Formats: sequence, structure tokens, C-alpha cells
Amino acid sequence: MFKKILSLFAVIAFLAATTGCGSSTKKNEIVMWLVGSEAQARTIMELGKSFTEKTGVKVSCQAISWGNAHSKYLTSIAGDVTPDIGTMGLTWGMEFGELGALVDLNKDFKEDIMEIQKTNFPGLVESSKLGDKIFGVPFDMSIQLIYYRTDMIKNVPDTWEDLLVLLADLKSQGKGMVIDWGSLDWIGFAPFLWQAGGNFYNEDYTKVTLDTPSAAKAMDFFASLYKNGVPKTTVPLEQGIRIGDYPIAFSGNWKIISLTLGAPEIKGKWKIAMLPKGPTGKRTSFIGGRIMSVFSKSNMKKESVEFIKFLSQSDIQVKLYNASMETEDSYLPPNIDTWKSLEMDQAMKEVLEKQAWEAKGPPAVLGWDGSTRFVNYAIQMVILKDAKSADELKKANEEIQKELDKILKKGR
Repeated sequence: MFKKILSLFAVIAFLAATTGCGSSTKKNEIVMWLVGSEAQARTIMELGKSFTEKTGVKVSCQAISWGNAHSKYLTSIAGDVTPDIGTMGLTWGMEFGELGALVDLNKDFKEDIMEIQKTNFPGLVESSKLGDKIFGVPFDMSIQLIYYRTDMIKNVPDTWEDLLVLLADLKSQGKGMVIDWGSLDWIGFAPFLWQAGGNFYNEDYTKVTLDTPSAAKAMDFFASLYKNGVPKTTVPLEQGIRIGDYPIAFSGNWKIISLTLGAPEIKGKWKIAMLPKGPTGKRTSFIGGRIMSVFSKSNMKKESVEFIKFLSQSDIQVKLYNASMETEDSYLPPNIDTWKSLEMDQAMKEVLEKQAWEAKGPPAVLGWDGSTRFVNYAIQMVILKDAKSADELKKANEEIQKELDKILKKGR
């Protein structure tokens, strides 16, 4: 235990000693940590120059990797060496906010935040709130889509039934489909749950709702995909689509760049499409992304919110998108108005925008990140062990409810 404490203090000391790691000690300078690439951090620094010209406030943006980001934030919180602004995963805002590390923007900057949120896609907004608390606003978004080879698949599946028919046909040819984002995982299962009329929780997040006929129907369908040509092992989308062994795939929008660059020989032979309709007639997809949060220890809270507003402007998001194309980064603007001005293939733009309107993010409830293991276990038991969907979902429901009850009891 003593060694662990010493290790923690050593890391904190390192962070504090590293130049510019935490909130700036310089007057009129904002320090921002960007979970992403060095190139994107440089873009923000460049765009920040016009913000500095208008406000006199300088901006320092430092990139941190996804692999280290969560632990680095926790360590910085423990050591009081947080930045002014941090970008992070959608659900991290709730976690760090409940630790008291983030500003409740709805409480302290309500009008500013409402101005931003009314311009964002609804699925992102809902997942960035914790009740009436808002610990972050969207920086970008990631959307689940269909990728398919147009020279091998004449009609993209419109419904669940169409998808199964297509998979049966592909299977007869020794081909299949890849689930590149969410295979054997709750993220892959979530769209089918929503499309079947189910959900993970009730509306006020007091009850888990996975023990329902809708959830079982969704799980049965998810499992049927693996029985009809979806591999249970990892197959990169780029490889499957390029070779043609897997001419259809479910993945995130960032694969547009990697497929374009990684498979130039099939240029013009693939497209993207919205997810197929479920029993409810909905095409609900999963939406993720990064949020921007202001840390409680910042001495530049007002200025930080102003910079977040600056980065949320449609003209600035167009520049962020254009720069991401040059640096091969993934960036989709969350500001609805921005999409009118994006220089993008028109057909792709229409698919992305329509799917963004019909998408939901992770449940906005404390404890969700820790509870996903129960959903994943249920999925894997059904698909890998041929267990019954209703039985496994009931078990998952009970375990997640136990965790939720502890959190609710603690909050009272």
C-alpha cells in the first residue's frame, strides 16, 4: 500500500513538474488538454490565435493519447494539476464531475451552455447531461454506419430481414459481414436494442430495463448475425472490404479516411449507408465523441467557457474539419449548422447527417462504464455459448440494478 502511495505521489510530482501540464500559472492563458493527435492540437493552437486577438487570452493546447488519458486525468485531479479545459469521452464528464473536479456548466454558465447545446445533435446532448447537471459540451462526434461494396452488393439492406437475407446469400458464397465497432460488445448491441423499442434504463435512470421482450428480441437478432457470417474474431474493415471477403461492415465514421487511404484500388466501389430499420421502423445508431469540460481548479473559468463557445461556432468547426482532412484525423462537427458548409462528398454528407439525427449515445447515468461488463458478458454467453437471451439479460439486469441501487442510495 505504501509503495502505491509513493508511486501516486511520484506521478503527481512528474505532472506538476512537466511544463504546461496543468492549468497555466500565467495570467491570461488557457491550458487545454486534447485527447487526440498532436496535429489536431496544433490546429486548435492555430485557430486560437484569432481568439487571442479578440480577447487577449492566449491558448496552449496539448495532446494526450486515448490510452493514457483517463488515468492522466485522475492523477491530475488527485494532484491538483488539472488543465483549464479538457476534452474527454462522453461518460467521463459524469465521472469526473461527481468527483467535484469539473464545473457544472448548467449552474454557473447556463445561458452560454444552452446557446451551444441548442445547435448540437440531440443524441450527443442527452448523453452529456447528468440529470440537470452539465459537465461538458460536445467537441466532436463518432457515428456507427454501414460500409459496403457497391460492385458486390446491389441493394444495401433496408430492414433487419433484408440484412439476414443478404447474409445468407453472402454465406453461400463463402463471404460475410464485419462488425468493426462493437463486435461482441454493448456498443454493437445497443442500436438493435433501441431499434427494437428497448433501452438500458427507464427515463429517470432509476430502473434497469434489460429484462424485457424488446431486449431479448434485439439480443436474438444480434446473435443471429454471428450465425450467418459475422466472424467472432477480429477482422479489420479495411482488409475485409478491400479483398471482398467481407463486402459489408458496421463501423464508425473514422473508417472513411482509413478506407480511402488504405484501399485506393477500390475507389468508387464502396459507399456508406444508414443502419437498417428495426421492428419499430427506426434506424437508431450509436453515437459517441469527445466533450469539452472546464476544471473546477481553473483560475480561468469564464475565459475557458468563452473559448469553448469559440470552438463551438460553425465557422470554426468547418476549419477544424478541413484541417482534419489534411492531417488524416477523424473529426465530425457536432454543430448542426456546420454541415451546410462542409466540403464533403454530397452522398456521404447526407448519410452522415441523417444518421446523426437518428442516433443515441451511452446512458447518461453514473456507474454505466462499470456496468457494461455485465452486458458484454450476457452478449458473449449468448453468442459464444448459445445461452438463452432472456436468461442472460435477466442476470445482467439484476447485477446492473444492484450497482445502480448502491449509487442511488449513496446519493440520497
